Amino acid sequence: MIKLLFVFGLLLMPLMAQAQWYVGQASMAVNDDDYNDVRKKVIKQAIENASLQANSFVKIESTVTDGILNQSSSSIQSEHQISEIKILNESLKNDILTINVKVNLKSSLNCTKDRYLKQLIVAQFPLLTPAQATTGDVFSLPFHVVSRFKNELINQPNVFVEELIPEMVFRPEIDMDTVDLKAVKSISHSLNGQYQSQYLVFGYIRDIGLFNETKSGLISKSTTPKRNFTIKVFMYDRISDSILVENEYHGEGDWSFDSFSRVDLANSLFWRSDYGKTIIDTLFNAAKDINETLSCEATKATVINKDDQYITINIGTLHGVNKGDVFQYIKLNSIALNHTVLSTLMPPTEPTLLKVVQVSNKISLLQVPLDTDPNGMKQHQIDLYDVVTTVPQK
Repeated sequence: MIKLLFVFGLLLMPLMAQAQWYVGQASMAVNDDDYNDVRKKVIKQAIENASLQANSFVKIESTVTDGILNQSSSSIQSEHQISEIKILNESLKNDILTINVKVNLKSSLNCTKDRYLKQLIVAQFPLLTPAQATTGDVFSLPFHVVSRFKNELINQPNVFVEELIPEMVFRPEIDMDTVDLKAVKSISHSLNGQYQSQYLVFGYIRDIGLFNETKSGLISKSTTPKRNFTIKVFMYDRISDSILVENEYHGEGDWSFDSFSRVDLANSLFWRSDYGKTIIDTLFNAAKDINETLSCEATKATVINKDDQYITINIGTLHGVNKGDVFQYIKLNSIALNHTVLSTLMPPTEPTLLKVVQVSNKISLLQVPLDTDPNGMKQHQIDLYDVVTTVPQK
């Protein structure tokens, strides 16, 4: 049985301006246990110990890959979240494994929280190397993955999934490690007529390769077929024209199926297998990261119609809007640059507040109150595709 021998050395590392680096150390006896399993546990414990310096607690929820914790594999209970992890050094002495890690905890104290759901659409996630699907004939895996990813996002508390769309933002023949923001913007805005979502989630599946893991014991060794699962996830904000999330997630699980027979991906037996559960856990972590990012984003809605009486925005009761809610108007300005146009949000010097007077499932009707706009001039200045956002809490 592995015994935790000692934990110490938690020091704040002010290595760069604004960064909050913390060092954590942990040690365990290896004894006759599998070295890789012990190493994973030591790294997890070291990260948890580092987080305590920030008055946080990191709960590790999945395994360490190649010695580094996946970004999505942790849950920090406080105002911080992990932005980077590095292993400083590790040593094995007298059968005791000691590892020092450096953790950058990003503070979310300044995030803007509100009670509205953030609306997004999910594009298809293609398989970067289709030949990897030959084993088990799992060519339909991307379809099942994105469908389950949609369900994981639906279950997140800050997310409203408008639709799972058939389009792919990137195709396998394109270099997937670079984001062509122009192409993403073009695709996102081409969907404007069909979908109202501010956020577009897309990505690709990079690796589902099969390999054998060999473990050696004192008198024997065993070989277990295992399979990877790596997914790259992006989230694009069409209002700010920026990528808010760019994360890669990796998992691996035992492959318990005949490599020369077709695996039925619609059967629950697959999703209850070790590899199936690895995929589900990975998607859950990715959905949770998106939810945490959106929980710190101020809700923004687009003006989709205006007349003499009302300003219509593209969120409603399904997103948490109630009659009487108040939003603030922000002007969308287009600035001409060399060979392009920069769209930017410009809050007025004097904020214009609008009140929700009618609301349905997906739209709300707003007015500038007469007592602040007796001549209707403020409301008249609001144009189509301008933005309203939540009013900062004082």
